[in-house]
Amino acid sequence: MKKQITDVLLASEKRKNVLLLLQEGSQEMETLLEELDTSRTALLPQLKILRENHLIAKSDDSYELTTTGKLITDEMEKFLRTANIFGGDHAYLGTHYIDFIPEDLLKKIPGLGSYQVEDISINEFFDTDEEFFEKAVNSHYWFEITSTLHPTFHDFYVEMTDYITEVEIVINREVYEKLKKDYYEEFKELIDLKLVSFYLYPEELGFISFTLSSESIKFKLLTKEGKPDNQKLIFSGPNVFGWGKELFEHYKKNSTPIIEIG
Repeated sequence: MKKQITDVLLASEKRKNVLLLLQEGSQEMETLLEELDTSRTALLPQLKILRENHLIAKSDDSYELTTTGKLITDEMEKFLRTANIFGGDHAYLGTHYIDFIPEDLLKKIPGLGSYQVEDISINEFFDTDEEFFEKAVNSHYWFEITSTLHPTFHDFYVEMTDYITEVEIVINREVYEKLKKDYYEEFKELIDLKLVSFYLYPEELGFISFTLSSESIKFKLLTKEGKPDNQKLIFSGPNVFGWGKELFEHYKKNSTPIIEIG
């Protein structure tokens, strides 16, 4: 009885890895054996199944994807990336609230590249992330969306503008009211001197903060229960900026520029 195509693709780690290796082009048997760390006896039956299902073709002692194989393997790779990032070893995104991200951008997350989750101690929660700040200095821009107020926000942003030419920050109503009440003069100075472009988002954000700098994004998210935790999520890679800027612009366009304190 012929196997279902889903079984062909996913029921065998060897078959799946053969297809992924052949995405790079035609491969000789010896290369496949070396890359998969297996024997010819173990691999031949799996190659036979892939050939019977018209996913690969054989020429002499080399194998390559068929046109059908290329189409199916591309889709399989997308599925595997999505499954890994939303339900991998730690399943961070699966346990945290991410509905604040527009659906079209959610679908693009697997293409962002590598990501890591780092713990933040209570004492370090508001400390400057030196590595991230250095990237901002090199890129000359800082885009931030936040529902929290840095305790030394004035000095922090003044120092930032010594090095970074474009600083734009979207804040929620709660942060805005706190700035008006407790830090009026400092807040007014930043606005009057046009050191930082502030925007007021009228609704709850649904996350703690988002920062975009260079080829890195840093998130501090809420759990699905709406609670903060002491972790940060960092995406890095060449595809990050376009995605992150699109997310920032989504919130910016729904916000009001703060040109004076009302």
